[in-house]
Amino acid sequence: MAAAMLGSIATPICAVAEESEAVEMQDGEIQDDGILEYVALGDSISNGYSADPESEIISYPQLIAHDLEEMAGEDVELSKDTKNGLTTTKLNSVILKRKQVQESLQKADFVTVTIGANDLMNQFKKVSKEILNNNTKFSTANQALAALQDGIKANPLLLVKVVSAISNWDYTSFEDDWKLTMENIDSMRPANSEMIVTTIYNPVESMELPGTLNSIVEGLISKMNDIIVSYADDYDYKVVELLDSGIGEKVQSDGLHPNQEGQQLICDLMEETATSEPFEEIREYREEQEREKQEALEAAKRQKEQEEAEKQKQI
Repeated sequence: MAAAMLGSIATPICAVAEESEAVEMQDGEIQDDGILEYVALGDSISNGYSADPESEIISYPQLIAHDLEEMAGEDVELSKDTKNGLTTTKLNSVILKRKQVQESLQKADFVTVTIGANDLMNQFKKVSKEILNNNTKFSTANQALAALQDGIKANPLLLVKVVSAISNWDYTSFEDDWKLTMENIDSMRPANSEMIVTTIYNPVESMELPGTLNSIVEGLISKMNDIIVSYADDYDYKVVELLDSGIGEKVQSDGLHPNQEGQQLICDLMEETATSEPFEEIREYREEQEREKQEALEAAKRQKEQEEAEKQKQI
């Protein structure tokens, strides 16, 4: 199903934005050239990472672009500047330094950002290596967490060290990176563009971590999310809350990344949060579809009742 849908939405969506035909007006706003410019920035979540090489995941930016075209009648140019494993630091120091990304942002109508989970997951990898005195280079946070679990089972006293190391993580460094990244994005995008960012959900929610460790992780995530929310007014973005969205129940076999239902959930939350006119049209379209569905159900019910009544008359 995902592959079939991807085929239907891939043609009108460009992975890299071409040079804009937009004309800059005197007040600094971008004149409408009939194309809705959508820039998606972020990590493996917005990249549509699939834990199964045989399975294709349609990312939420692709889903949003598809809805904008099919439900709002927009001609969408999607610049999907996303990368697996990307941290907030690398988003700012690498992705945002690219000329193509800067040009895309300068003409953007709509921007989405999902970043921060890898900042936390890299800390897990670091702690695992230090606490376990393990020279293994963990390629994924999953491997690091699995090693931690095994280590704690073999030596329960390690839990104290792990909790101490993770709880002492200087998450203020994340705040500095977040602030600088938002400042750079905000300085490049048009004043009349709309930007939505996501908070971080618990990437280890499905793993059987010791209760104390899990509470520490959730506490760190809450603090990181507080940072994300606190700068919304400063950099004019809206926030989609993922921590309590139920997305933890919609993950792939790796227990970390959203499955197709999870990607759809983020898409839906984004579209509910956006306030620009095209998203109003999407909501109106869905409301109309729901009305038609209910009317069809009611008509079918009345038809069935009439048929039952006719049968009763013939008895």
